[in-house]
Amino acid sequence: MNVIIESLREKIASVSSFAAACEITVRELRRLVAQFDWVGIYMRQGEELVLTAWDGPEATVHVRIPVGQGICGLAARTGETVIVGDVNADPRYLACFPQTRSEIVVPIYAKDDVIGEIDIDSDKASAFTDDDRQLLERVATLLGDLAL
Repeated sequence: MNVIIESLREKIASVSSFAAACEITVRELRRLVAQFDWVGIYMRQGEELVLTAWDGPEATVHVRIPVGQGICGLAARTGETVIVGDVNADPRYLACFPQTRSEIVVPIYAKDDVIGEIDIDSDKASAFTDDDRQLLERVATLLGDLAL
């Protein structure tokens, strides 16, 4: 985990914009963690989450998500990490890809405000562990610090 954090910290330190840091982050997370099949970063714009960067085999139709809707909207509303082991059994899930089986969404904070989130899908059921949660919460802190 520390290797991934340090690698990301080093790579995003050299970029000139927050958007570029998000692009590097999604690409590196997907490359470095086998069960991360689709990685996206949504940023909050008023009462909507807007897809800012993503990496995966295909684009999602959900480029704008109202705060409070779906797993992404839930994490933005509550400010807490949400892990869903079986998206097919969770009525809150907004289907993006038929092969997705599990999802983790981690809020990005700047000071005390949720400014965005990291959204990750996996094609494996119950793919996300507590180690994944801890890793992604640290990545979210890196991004939140950049946004200040």
